[in-house]
Amino acid sequence: MIQMNCPKGHGAMEQKEIEKIIPFKGIDIAVIEEAYVCPECGLSAGTVESAGKIQQAIAEAYRKKTGLLSGGEIKTLRQKKGITQEDLAAVMDVGIASIKRWETGAIQSRSMDQALRRHLSESPAFDNITGNRRLSIPRILRVALAFKEALGRAILKEDDRMLFAAKYLWYADMFAVKLLGRSMTGATYAHLPYGPQLNNYRDLLGDIQNADPEEAEPLSTEELDIIRKISKTFPEDRMVYDAAHKEPAWIETPNGNFIPYDWADRIVARLQ
Repeated sequence: MIQMNCPKGHGAMEQKEIEKIIPFKGIDIAVIEEAYVCPECGLSAGTVESAGKIQQAIAEAYRKKTGLLSGGEIKTLRQKKGITQEDLAAVMDVGIASIKRWETGAIQSRSMDQALRRHLSESPAFDNITGNRRLSIPRILRVALAFKEALGRAILKEDDRMLFAAKYLWYADMFAVKLLGRSMTGATYAHLPYGPQLNNYRDLLGDIQNADPEEAEPLSTEELDIIRKISKTFPEDRMVYDAAHKEPAWIETPNGNFIPYDWADRIVARLQ
């Protein structure tokens, strides 16, 4: 047992559990800290070990309060499906280090939490919402970079809310389902006032920009051909924006709802 003396010269300190309220990312988190307390002056001091435990407790409490999977839940669900950390990393297109960090206390982003839930759920991820493909953040970036090459300009920009980029991505995924039977990215899209938009785009944007496209499956010749045709049909941002607003898939889907991929066969845009 560690012996700790009061720095004010009051002798040995006593080990106690102290409840603390710690603000973290805008949320007050209640934690129990194992600390040493001076019985005379009340001064408290933690240890390196207790600091590590506090950080993990804060992370787990934050995830619980914000509806994110906890490290224990991720591990339990993974083991229930009978897959290893390596297996989960492979299907999610992330490094195994990320899986290990999430299971031991690191906080995953909202988009990564959604991906974890899809891959760890009992139901298959190949459905009408993801276009018969598991979500791949690195592949979204790969598609965006392919558009950059085809258009001669970047579609991903800082702080633009993906207003135009999402329309290019949506058409790419929709035409891929229509022509190839499978989306390019596995992304889900929703009806928002400014047209079809990546679901939870605010959380996704940073992950997409920081992704490594080399971790994603390369685009096929057919997929690249679709991207080139979309770029030729809509060479300007406003053109793809206006076209998306004329699509029955967006018009007939209630605001805030997912736009299912069964609309792919009813896309009205015609590629050049």
